[in-house]
Amino acid sequence: MRVSSEDVAQRAGVSRSTVSYILNGHGDRFSQATREAVERAVAELGYRPHSAGRALARGQSDLVLLVLPISPNSQFSQMADRLTEALAEHGLSLLMCSSTASARSFAAVLTTARPRAVIALSQLSESKRTVLRSAGVRAIDIAHAISQPGGPNWSVGRMQAEHLMRRGYRRIAYGRLTEARDDVLLGAREQGVREACQAAGMGEPQVITVALRADADLDAIGSLPLGTGLACYNDDTAAAALAAARVIGRAVPEDLGVVGVDDTPVAAQTSPRLTTIGFDLPVSYDRLAQLLLHHDPADTEFADMGECRLIQGEST
Repeated sequence: MRVSSEDVAQRAGVSRSTVSYILNGHGDRFSQATREAVERAVAELGYRPHSAGRALARGQSDLVLLVLPISPNSQFSQMADRLTEALAEHGLSLLMCSSTASARSFAAVLTTARPRAVIALSQLSESKRTVLRSAGVRAIDIAHAISQPGGPNWSVGRMQAEHLMRRGYRRIAYGRLTEARDDVLLGAREQGVREACQAAGMGEPQVITVALRADADLDAIGSLPLGTGLACYNDDTAAAALAAARVIGRAVPEDLGVVGVDDTPVAAQTSPRLTTIGFDLPVSYDRLAQLLLHHDPADTEFADMGECRLIQGEST
């Protein structure tokens, strides 16, 4: 039998309207004891507010819209999975749409879903920003924040290059991904590698393009001088580089050092085992969920990717 708000009211010893006010974010008009009584009753009864009714009352739903870039970066799917779990803890659901959607179709999604907020993992065009402003929907612009100079992905690139230098590689290269398209992480990570090389008095890093197909990547890996340290865009790129190196007879880590990013399952399955960089993502997404629930309307950026850590493998 479905638990109703009337059941919550009876358990808490308050009126049904009081329950409605508190659960719809207007609890500041009641005492802390009343709010705690309602929250305790909700937890004890396992009550879930009816989403349609809440949306009608507030003018917005319990959905959060995630705008995803079209990219083979597996980190984005991990982000979606973990953010889904973090939001579920607060009674919110995640709805995803492609960054390639037109402003018109984007507006249609906003009108139909009436989301609580939009999280952008891809750069939002000015036309889509206009749609958001017109709809009165708040956007958390992660894409902008994480792609800025000095931001978290810039730091990742520096960490990769500095690690390779410490391991004795006197030439540094960067492995881009052919199909990255509108992936905002790519430029920031590459720029971090460039600045680390500049700070160390080294020349510009050689930039190669990796297609995630061993046959297509042989020439790219073969163009790297012996003793090069290769900072790769992500673990998939690094795994493709390792496969190509094996085909052309480059010894890793002696002839070529390779470091990836994201600490995906791929990193543990390569031979040699990949050195990579990981993030404390669950902590980041819980913070993001809290930001969505208790937000300052002026706070529209979130750049917290959690603590970065180098995970030493056998490829460097």
